[in-house]
Amino acid sequence: MLDSRGSAAGRDQPDPVLSITVGALSVIAVALLAAAVLATYTYSTPDVELPLVIAIALFFVVVVGANLVRIAVRHFRPGS
Repeated sequence: MLDSRGSAAGRDQPDPVLSITVGALSVIAVALLAAAVLATYTYSTPDVELPLVIAIALFFVVVVGANLVRIAVRHFRPGS
């Protein structure tokens, strides 16, 4: 448990998909907060809510798809 030889060898560079996922989930969280504010306090432009929620959902599907591809690549190519 305290031996760092095995764990430090594989962590030279962070996974780019993981970094993109963290950033994308942060953007999704902010967009969901904006959607909540728009749904609650916007009376003059109610038509902006639906496209925003659809864009958030599609962005989430793309992030999940990228992670599934990453998992598939790691499963079929264990060395990468």
